[in-house]
Amino acid sequence: MPVLENARYEKFVQCLITGMSQRKAYREAFRQSVRWKDNTVDSKASDLLKNGDSGKVQERYKELQEQAQDAAIMTRKERMVALSDIARGSEKESDMIKAIDTLNKMDGNYQDKILNSAQIRKVLAEAAIIENTANKLTQSGKVNELLQSLLDVKSGGDGSG
Repeated sequence: MPVLENARYEKFVQCLITGMSQRKAYREAFRQSVRWKDNTVDSKASDLLKNGDSGKVQERYKELQEQAQDAAIMTRKERMVALSDIARGSEKESDMIKAIDTLNKMDGNYQDKILNSAQIRKVLAEAAIIENTANKLTQSGKVNELLQSLLDVKSGGDGSG
């Protein structure tokens, strides 16, 4: 959206974007309002922001607000440059390591393997079934060497029998 045609409306919006209150922004844009009561200025400012120029004032305000937010967000490249500067120039080794670690994550050089609780329950259930089957085979005397080695490893041995 282009600049508002009414220069006072544009001034009002620009003042709001810089962080002024509606009252101060209105008084800045409309100099004659300096002599008005605060309640009057507040009412006029609120109405201007909501309905001014058939909604164009609020539309312009939202547009400038979004632009300001976009400008405040670092791009991926900016973040990587900042982290690279830390990795190269930090006096603390721990800061350097953290920066390099974060850069590696951003590049996808490694990914953390995180199991959710459902996956953990499934693995535990499968292990219990295997253990149960192994115990039955052991009790019936049908244990071959491989199964015996697995049982040995499970109980803390080295699997050599």
